Amino acid sequence: MNFRKLKIFYETARYLNMTKVAKEMYISQPSISQSINELEAELGVKLFDRIGKKLYLTHEGQTFLNYTRRILNLYDEGVKNLREFTYSRKGKISIGASTTIGIYILPEIIKDFSSEFKDIEISLIIENTKNIEKLILENKIDFAFVEGEIYCNEIIKEVVWKDELVFICGDKNNLRNFEIVPGIVLEEQRLIMREGGSGTREHTEGFLKKNKIKFNTFLELGNTEAIKRTVEANLGVGCVSYRVIEDKINLGKLFSFRIKEGKIERDLYLIIHKDKFISKNMNLFVNYTKDKKYI
Repeated sequence: MNFRKLKIFYETARYLNMTKVAKEMYISQPSISQSINELEAELGVKLFDRIGKKLYLTHEGQTFLNYTRRILNLYDEGVKNLREFTYSRKGKISIGASTTIGIYILPEIIKDFSSEFKDIEISLIIENTKNIEKLILENKIDFAFVEGEIYCNEIIKEVVWKDELVFICGDKNNLRNFEIVPGIVLEEQRLIMREGGSGTREHTEGFLKKNKIKFNTFLELGNTEAIKRTVEANLGVGCVSYRVIEDKINLGKLFSFRIKEGKIERDLYLIIHKDKFISKNMNLFVNYTKDKKYI
């Protein structure tokens, strides 16, 4: 077994299409088939089922794919760090964040951090929690901050902040006159929710289902700003982090209320792959985020 075979297996498992892999890797399709056959012979298992003209990962193939991805990520990580030593780069950090954190918390932190550590370049990718988890597993980002749950056991998570979700309505909704309402009231409202895979959506639905509160999802929107604008237009009721609507509340454009059944509180996490090498610059930024002024 060698690195080339692992790379061929990984790309074939990703695309399940040898023709596409051949074009991506600039090698012939017969070479790919031969490498897969040799790998299967070495391992003593079938990695793929070949049904008709289609490829499917076997259970053994899926298991091996998880390990192969980690091996390739470690290799890329080693090359990246050696190149930084060789070319004396001053530092770069690639950070991921779920939507609420990426838009409303990290920009201020990054601004302050960059003014203090000018030689460290920072890139930020904002996606929902599900997509951020995928980027961590693919080693596309160094670490991330998310509000949703992480289910992969390859990822380590640590609570760094606390947050509360509140319901919001527009100025023509009667709920604007209440601070706390019984959950049954929501049954009569059109609920405007984040898309599936969002941490905010997960926590909102989890709270409502736990308390046996029926709800009608009227719209699914891809970001918090869209929810704020839609609710402000009196098209329904939303549920968002309180920290993202304070300005609208103060201006009287939005109104917040809580549910009698309890507060929707959640942890905000720092996540990182357990195999990830934590550089000095990464550690510097993580410690910077734990400053109390950002909580």
